[in-house]
Amino acid sequence: MKKVFLIDDEMLIRKGISESIDWNKEGFEYCGDAPDGEVALPLIEKHQPHIVITDIKMPFMDGLELSKILRQRMPWIKIIVLSGHDEFEYAREAMRLQVTDYCLKPITGSDLLSLLHKVAEKIDQEDKQNKHYSDLESIALQKVVLSKNKLLTSLCEGTMATSEAIKKASELGIDIIASYYYVILLESESFEWSSLDWIEKTYDCIAFKKNNKELVCIVKGSSRQQLEDEADQIRNRIQLESPAVLFGLGKVESRIQGIPISYEDAEEEKSYSRIVKKYIRQAYEEENESSKQLHHFNRKELIHFLKFGDIADIEKFSKTYSSYLEDTERQSPLIIYYFLMDFTITIKHYIKDREQSKDILENINKMELQSGWIREYNEVLLYLVEMLQLVFKSRDESSNKHYALIQKTKDYIIAHYDNQQLSLQNLAQQVNVSPAYLSNIFSLQTNQTITEFLTATRIERAKELLKTTNDKTYEIAYKVGYSDSHYFCHSFKKITGMTTKEFKNHGQIASSSM
Repeated sequence: MKKVFLIDDEMLIRKGISESIDWNKEGFEYCGDAPDGEVALPLIEKHQPHIVITDIKMPFMDGLELSKILRQRMPWIKIIVLSGHDEFEYAREAMRLQVTDYCLKPITGSDLLSLLHKVAEKIDQEDKQNKHYSDLESIALQKVVLSKNKLLTSLCEGTMATSEAIKKASELGIDIIASYYYVILLESESFEWSSLDWIEKTYDCIAFKKNNKELVCIVKGSSRQQLEDEADQIRNRIQLESPAVLFGLGKVESRIQGIPISYEDAEEEKSYSRIVKKYIRQAYEEENESSKQLHHFNRKELIHFLKFGDIADIEKFSKTYSSYLEDTERQSPLIIYYFLMDFTITIKHYIKDREQSKDILENINKMELQSGWIREYNEVLLYLVEMLQLVFKSRDESSNKHYALIQKTKDYIIAHYDNQQLSLQNLAQQVNVSPAYLSNIFSLQTNQTITEFLTATRIERAKELLKTTNDKTYEIAYKVGYSDSHYFCHSFKKITGMTTKEFKNHGQIASSSM
C-alpha cells in the first residue's frame, strides 16, 4: 500500500482531495497534509510517504523549494506538482527538478486517482528492477566469496602452486604476499563469530569461514618474532574471552608453501583442544576449584627450559613444574591426565618448530599412550623426566648434526660476501640442501636469518675499510657486495647507528687521542 502526502495552502482543496478518494480501497494510505512546504517537511520525514502531491505557489516554502529539498534528502519519493494555467514558468522549473508528474488545477478525484495509479505502477516497476539488480549483486558477491574460500582452502591444504595462488589472489583483490605466516583455526557449534572479529581488525590476516562452525585465519607478518608474540597475545585473549571456542594455532612458517604446514599444526592443536575440553568439563564437576587453578601453570617456563635448559637439571625442573600435583587432594585422574596432555602437546610443538627427527615424535606418541593410566605423583614425575631426557638427547644430536652445515654456510658467506649475486639459492647449492631447509635450520640454530648474517659480515668488512683506507663510500659499497651505494649507506646506519662519514670521523678522533 503506497502512502500519499498532500501539500496545498487552500484548506478546501486539501479537504476536497482527501475526501474524494476511497484511499484504502484503491490501494493507498492518506498519511497526512500540510498548508506549506515548511510545515510539511518534518511530517514527510516522519511518515516517509511514497508519493507527495504539492501545489507550486504557497507562502513560506513553495512547492519548488520543497521539491529541491526532497530530491536531495529523500530522492526515492515521487513528486506530483499541482499548477495553475498561469504558472507555466513554475511548471517548467518543476520539470527541470525531475518531478514525477504534474497536473493542472482544478483536478477531479478520478483524474488524480488515475495519475496516482500510474505513479504507483512506476514505483512497483522500479522496485522490481532494483530487486533484480540487488539479486544480481548478491549472486556476484556469493561467487566472489566462494572463489575466495576455494582459493584460501587450497592454500591451506597445499593443493595450489604458489604462482597460481598469487595470480588468483590478485584477481580477487586479496593480498597474500608476506615474509611469514601462521594459521589459526576456531571452531564452535553455537557462537557469535562477530565477537572474534577483533582478530581481523587488530592483526594483518585473511579470514574465511570453512563451514558454518569453523573459522580460519591466515595471519601475515614481516618477522618470525613479531608473529610469535602476536600468537601468544591471541591465544591468551581467546582463552580469556571465548572459553567455549575450540581453537588451534599453527607454528610460524616462511613462504606461502609453509601455510599448509601451519594449517596442519593448527588442526592438530584444535583436535587436542577438543579432547582436553572434554576432560576439563568432567574435571570441573569433580574438582571445580582445583581445575580452575590448573589453567594457571606456566607453559612459558617449560618452553624456556626446552630451549635453554641443561640435561643435568631435568629432575629438578620436573619436580618444580609438577609441584602443583604433589598435594594429594589435587591428584584426580582427570586433572593428572589434563596436566600430562598439556605437557606433551607443548613438547610436540617445540619439536616441530625445531624440525627434529621424526623418530622422536614416534617415541613420544608411544609414551603418550601410557599417560592415561598414570594415577600417582611419582609416575607423573617419571613421565616428565623420561620425556624431557628424550627431547634433550634429540636436541643435542640435532645441534651436532646441523653444526657442520651452519659452519660451512657461514664460512662460504665470509669468503664470498663481496659477491653481489650471492643468494640463498647459491648457498643452498654449496651445502647441498634445499633453500627452504637451509633458511629454516640457519634461523633456528643461530637466532638470525642468513640475510642478517650476510649483512652483518658485509658491514664489519666495510668498517675495516673505512678505518684503513681512503676509499669513497661507493667504492667500499662495491667492495663489500653492494651494487647500490644508497642501500649500503642505509644498512650501515641501521646497524651501526652512524653514517659512514660519522664512523670514519669517529675513528680518526679516537686514533688522534691515543
